[in-house]
Amino acid sequence: MVRQRNATASAIMRAIVREGPVGRKELASATGVTFTTITKTVTELIELGALTEAAPLTPRGAGRPVVPLDVPDKQRLVVGAHLHPESTSCGAFTLRGERIAWRTAPASGRDQHERIEEAARLIDDVVTEAGAAAVLGVGVTTPWAEVHHAQPPPLVADVDRDELRDRLRERLRLPVRVEPNVRALALEHYWWDGAGDDVLTVLVGRSIRVAQLRGGELVGDGPDAGGLVSHLVVPGSEYPCDCGQIGCVKATCTDDALLRRAVEAGLLPAGALQRDLYPDEDTEPLRQLRTARAQDLGRVIPLIISLVAPAETTIHGRLGTPEEISTCVDAIRVRHRELVGRDASVRYYESRSFNWAHASAALALDRYLASPLEHETDRASRQTG
Repeated sequence: MVRQRNATASAIMRAIVREGPVGRKELASATGVTFTTITKTVTELIELGALTEAAPLTPRGAGRPVVPLDVPDKQRLVVGAHLHPESTSCGAFTLRGERIAWRTAPASGRDQHERIEEAARLIDDVVTEAGAAAVLGVGVTTPWAEVHHAQPPPLVADVDRDELRDRLRERLRLPVRVEPNVRALALEHYWWDGAGDDVLTVLVGRSIRVAQLRGGELVGDGPDAGGLVSHLVVPGSEYPCDCGQIGCVKATCTDDALLRRAVEAGLLPAGALQRDLYPDEDTEPLRQLRTARAQDLGRVIPLIISLVAPAETTIHGRLGTPEEISTCVDAIRVRHRELVGRDASVRYYESRSFNWAHASAALALDRYLASPLEHETDRASRQTG
């Protein structure tokens, strides 16, 4: 019974967050749950403060007014934080993704322990500013979440996920979810950008990671649930990888690999950073490197698409100029058609910059919506305990 009540509450809350304010009859139709059960569960959620009733809407024809149900405005918040190599950012957001509080601070920690501690302090400050009683949980991401066994060396931001999660839970006494960036990104687009419920998300950066939503839920569970495709072999690549293979994605398509080739060719100085691959004053040799990488991605991403068969694929990350982005997307489409005989729905997600704290908050939202009654009960216990 408890599991069924939570499942019904989850279906109701998910529909309202995705579709906006809706009435009880609409919820019954959208969720396939009886009107009686919907009414009973909605009443419970309203009593807990998880739902509110808006002003009644008068129907055009005959019939009783419709009372739309919605999530609270600032009485229920989710917090997201991101540990970037150069800074830590954190924000509190409504269940609709609207920012309520925001802070960022330069990264000063010299080791993993110090970096986790400064993140904990920043999150604590944001929770206090937003109002701890309103916060449902915290989502946290770190860059790319890949262990680097060789060059480049690990960054200070590459903290141990388990230690980060446990330390934050201990300090904040809130539900904490730590996941790779790409999984947070997939959930952000689903909950707050209206993306479809069957989408493969590919994130290009220091590593190449993928996340798949199927039926509006992430495939796999936990930080190590698939995603990292570092040692998938790129057809035609001859770059050696530190794993012993030739042509791995890690050695061919990542920003780290691209940066290493640029430094070895004398296009960038030793000590250059990933952002130096995309300078304001561009050069033709750098463009050629990026174009070659775009073509390599066009050969390997279709292999992933053909394996998981999503309804849509979105590519994220800095790939270069609009022409280089088009080269990548066009190559993916052509190769996919050669492999499976049909077109793939592929697009590059246009974004000037990623607000990773916002994406991280979607992790906390997704966790809450999976079992809202359980979370509301725990929340009440924390406030009275």
